[in-house]
Amino acid sequence: MEERRRVALVEAAGQGSGYVLGPRLVLTAGHVLGALDHAAVRTPGGAPVRCEVVWARSDAPYDAALLLADDDLVPDPDPVRWGTLVTSDPSEVTVLGFSALAGREGRVGSGVFRGSADPLEAVETDRYVLDMTGNPPLGPADGSPWAGMSGGAVWCHGVLVGVAVADLPGWPHSRLEAVPAYALLADASFRELIRRHTERGVQLEPAEFADGAEAAAPLVPRSVASLLHPRAETVRFSGRRELLAEMAAWSTEGDDVSLALLTGAGGAGKSRIARELGHRLTEARYAIVYLTRHENVRHHRMLARTTAPVLLVVEYAESRVEQVRSLLDELVRRPRGIPFRVLLIARAAGRWWEEVRESSPEAADLAERARRWSITGTESLGMDAREAFRTAAIDLARGVAALGLPTHRARSADTVLRRLPRTVLEIHMAALAGLLAPDAATTVRDAQDTLLRHEAAYWWKTSRKAPLDSLGDAVLRNAVVTATLVGPVGHDRAHTILRRVPRLGDQPEAVRHAVADWLRDLYPRPESTDGEAWQWGTLEPDPLGEYLVGTRVVEEPEIFLRLVKELGNGEMVNTLVVLSRAAAWTDRLPDVLRRAVRAAPGMLAPRLVGAAMRSAEPALLINALDVILAEELLPPEQLQELARRTPVLTQALADWSVRLTRRLAEITEERSASDPVERAGALLNLTTRLLAVKCREEGLGTAASALALLDTLPTAPALLKGVLLDRRTQALYALERAEESVVEGEKALAELSGWRATNPNYESTTALAGLLNNLSYGLAATGRLDEALDKAQASVDMRRELASRNAEARPDLARSLNTLSRHHYQAGHLDEALKAARESLHVRRTAAEDSPDAYLTELGSTLSHLAEVLLDLGDFTSVRETLREVVSVQQQLNPSDPDSRRWDYVRSLLDVAELSATADAYEESIEIADEAVTLARRLVVDRGRDHLPLLGGAFLMQSKTLAHASRLAVAYRVNNKAAQVFRSVLRDTTDNVQGLLTALNNQVTFLTLARRFENAERAAAEAVTVLAPLELPEELADAHLRHARTLLALDCLPEFESARNAALELYLRLDSESPGGYAQKIVEVKSFGLEPPQPPSR
Repeated sequence: MEERRRVALVEAAGQGSGYVLGPRLVLTAGHVLGALDHAAVRTPGGAPVRCEVVWARSDAPYDAALLLADDDLVPDPDPVRWGTLVTSDPSEVTVLGFSALAGREGRVGSGVFRGSADPLEAVETDRYVLDMTGNPPLGPADGSPWAGMSGGAVWCHGVLVGVAVADLPGWPHSRLEAVPAYALLADASFRELIRRHTERGVQLEPAEFADGAEAAAPLVPRSVASLLHPRAETVRFSGRRELLAEMAAWSTEGDDVSLALLTGAGGAGKSRIARELGHRLTEARYAIVYLTRHENVRHHRMLARTTAPVLLVVEYAESRVEQVRSLLDELVRRPRGIPFRVLLIARAAGRWWEEVRESSPEAADLAERARRWSITGTESLGMDAREAFRTAAIDLARGVAALGLPTHRARSADTVLRRLPRTVLEIHMAALAGLLAPDAATTVRDAQDTLLRHEAAYWWKTSRKAPLDSLGDAVLRNAVVTATLVGPVGHDRAHTILRRVPRLGDQPEAVRHAVADWLRDLYPRPESTDGEAWQWGTLEPDPLGEYLVGTRVVEEPEIFLRLVKELGNGEMVNTLVVLSRAAAWTDRLPDVLRRAVRAAPGMLAPRLVGAAMRSAEPALLINALDVILAEELLPPEQLQELARRTPVLTQALADWSVRLTRRLAEITEERSASDPVERAGALLNLTTRLLAVKCREEGLGTAASALALLDTLPTAPALLKGVLLDRRTQALYALERAEESVVEGEKALAELSGWRATNPNYESTTALAGLLNNLSYGLAATGRLDEALDKAQASVDMRRELASRNAEARPDLARSLNTLSRHHYQAGHLDEALKAARESLHVRRTAAEDSPDAYLTELGSTLSHLAEVLLDLGDFTSVRETLREVVSVQQQLNPSDPDSRRWDYVRSLLDVAELSATADAYEESIEIADEAVTLARRLVVDRGRDHLPLLGGAFLMQSKTLAHASRLAVAYRVNNKAAQVFRSVLRDTTDNVQGLLTALNNQVTFLTLARRFENAERAAAEAVTVLAPLELPEELADAHLRHARTLLALDCLPEFESARNAALELYLRLDSESPGGYAQKIVEVKSFGLEPPQPPSR
């Protein structure tokens, strides 16, 4: 915002005004300087300081200059928010400067002058016209009362929108002209000087919305942890150049409204790349808006009326669906002509995205055409993680010094990064810790300890006023731990929770209120979904906060134990998720949680189930649930309720759910020994859980036991019997006993069809639809594909009708659609397979977003199948996009082994590249192979020589795709890289000798086509040398024959005869071992050389 202390008097050829942008950097009007290259600048109460002109332009529309002072003019000024007027309505403005109007006795004086600016006045001239009629001028008739105002800063709603340069002729001193900020920032040299001398990038904000939008200006770090905040921009942007270029191209193409979605894990760098995009678009005169949660329809309508290019960024879009839908509904009415870009940022695309796409038809079309990008781990950086570490260390060193802390020489990246960091944030955190404690060990734990020591100093420094100054370090730490553990809460809840904090709860109320206020100002607070202001934020980045929570709760368990009966369901689930992640930093948290469940099992058990399904590291929570089972802390009725709350397809709780249902079956056996139906029902539940964890033999036997119980009854319940037979159908098919599966399925069909005929309700329809889906697999496997398609289609129809009445049936519908698609694919109906797979995927994305623990596996299955269909259809670009999503899903399912996922993805890319090249899709094949090479290179850099064979294979495929596209010279060079890689591998092992042989054979072909026969002969001879010590006689014979051809082309007849004879001898030996198997080869070799040699064709 505008600050009077930063208004400057500039004296050069004349007197004018200026505004201090950075400690030594001043903005003023160019004509104030005349022909001088320096000026004297004075701020209120300060002495004149000499300044040098470092930038000036006088060509239209410019009349501005930047001055660099010899000494600081204003110490540590806050970043300036730059803005532009983006609507057609006049806006109120404030001009800060010196003028005769404000002075006395013929001298200029500083003042604040108010008026209005009409944006339309700048359309033709790129000059704002300021209506200053509210400041009636007083002064001599022969001079301007605005003398000295040139260079005055023009402000609108707290953002700097221009610099005043002239008293407009033709008006009675009631109009001033100003050069707009958007024109100044369009100059690259101007922006670079701002960045260099303020150490901050710049973005244009829409002035009319500045009061309600989040500031685009960078955050000023106050603590060590805040150096890592994306808004601080402490570390310069690097990497992901291709993604940024794509986003910039999207932003500037077209003149209408366009939507994009950027997804990625926390800490991946989504917010940072969005900010960098804003910096890039400043040159194109875009205004950048960061939408806040409390903006409403009125704001959206104003945004839709903007008359300047706008990039609107919506972070955490998944939690702001209604706001996004309202915004899009307004934007679709906007006329074409001026670009308006909306960038949504979220962790993932799920049900919320589908809800956005289900807006009005126009908004749905906008969402359907949206660009989508996803940021994966550091492998997608486009640069070596070690280089990113070095860059971060340099920039963070400046940030640490700015906080007044000592800096040390950073440790080497090789020493610190023993494993590949998962996110950019981890790289920055390791670099920062290394700067603060250069002699510490290289583990992440040591980095956390180092950062927390410095954070603790920040807590102490900011709490030195009464009544906080009487509190010890432990009290402050406990308060931060509690805020981070519980997460953001409202004002009243915050005060209630703080009463439970050890060492703080027994303090006077005034002290607790002071602590709540201290927490409020300590860290940035997110905005609540309902517009209520949260009382506190949490210690970030997340890994640092989790480490603090884990270590501190172990030291003082009461921090958590006192919250058990205080927190509501959602609050406790969030708290347990944080604890589960914190368990990675200490092995003593299970003891704390066991104490809690023994004290309040009924309250904690359902919350543990909910948290375990949300947590990526649920081991701590499952351990507590096992305590509940082992120590029989809950009655059977509550155990039944836990079973109902646990999805059958859960990944996190799969094994525990088997233990739970097994225990319930035992209890039922004890309590209901004389009730076969009750016992069979319990065994059905156990069978279902066993099949979910792929214990098929045991599941088959358990179902048989249940059916045996029903056989003791004169009339068994048809529904129960039919579902048990259906489970046997599933198990038998999974055990590759398809014929038996069909037999059991047809028995089940008779039972369930009969039951539904007399009981046509939701339950009977659900059971029958599930059976039809399962039975279709056995039918397809036994060659009855038409019947399988009929059964699968009937299942889809039933489940579609169920889903129309109950949204909980949608995952089942997706399952049947996936089955139908697979059968169509098997039948060669690719278009039908694609249609069904896409509909299944649509539903499964939503289900996986809502409950990733239960449905991520099914989502991955559908994506893999979709890739197969797309591959057969020849849509290679879509195949690659789908494979990327497959890898993303697999990484979520198995985050502990990211390398295997990356390896699998590269292998898949190589397969797709080969198929697309074979299909003459040359450009796609080259692009896909390029990506494979890039990823394989990173694996080698990050994980070492074990991945060299993959890189060599990627080079071979890249060479092949280039050759298919007739780019032979480039293909030859790439093939040489493959040969170099495989030569290196051969020094360690002969396992990948075939890769080197392929590369050498390719070399022979390329060189022969180029008629470079001597070089071709050397490559062929190398192949012979490589194979000579190996027990590969057929390959060696082929190599001798290939070598003979190159010798014949050189007319080296004795050598040719020797090579040919060596090949013939080997083929004869092989033929003696496999009579007739090599007869054709023997004939070829014997006749070889009787005709003039011809170069082999490619």
